Amino acid sequence: MGAFTSKPRLTLASGITLARAALLPPMLYLLLGTAWREVAFGLLLAILAGDLLDGLLARLRREETELGRCLDPVVDKVVFLSVFAALALRGELSWAALGLLLAIQGAILLGGLLWLRALGRAPTPRPLGKAASFVISLGLIAAFAQVPRAEWVVYGGIALSYGAGLDYLLSFWRAWRAQARPHARAQAQAPRARAPHAPNRAGIRAGEGP
Repeated sequence: MGAFTSKPRLTLASGITLARAALLPPMLYLLLGTAWREVAFGLLLAILAGDLLDGLLARLRREETELGRCLDPVVDKVVFLSVFAALALRGELSWAALGLLLAIQGAILLGGLLWLRALGRAPTPRPLGKAASFVISLGLIAAFAQVPRAEWVVYGGIALSYGAGLDYLLSFWRAWRAQARPHARAQAQAPRARAPHAPNRAGIRAGEGP
């Protein structure tokens, strides 16, 4: 398992993630135009392949950083939603699919921000989330290539995304409880401050005398 560092430095893997984001605008421009669809398809394949490559390089080079953990899922969501919107505008994908994906991806993004704020670190990628991204990528490739019934694959990926959202929610709950438990135990074991005994005025008066 690669060493994790929280230093906000730009690694090769993060550079590939940024390159994927940079390829998105020209790909969308070519997709929405009437020509050069094949070039747009090639750019899409490069963007999706880069998603596999950046994570692999981060592990092999032991360069898993907090920046990479935050940057990669944000770029993934921007790519998916942008391509979904472009295909919906062209009538090649339903607006319902875009709405369903937007709802869950937005919820996961907000949950990730809450995770970062509450626990001080970005969430670790989960297998179900990776599976959802893979199936959505396959669905986008199929829809882009105008494969019959490609939308079925898209909806399968969206369904996995909702499962991944629930999985992240449960993971956050477990991580939050695990972090809060030692603090609560330390508070319970802390010695209680004892209030000083008030002097017994009645006893003092009883003992006083000539």
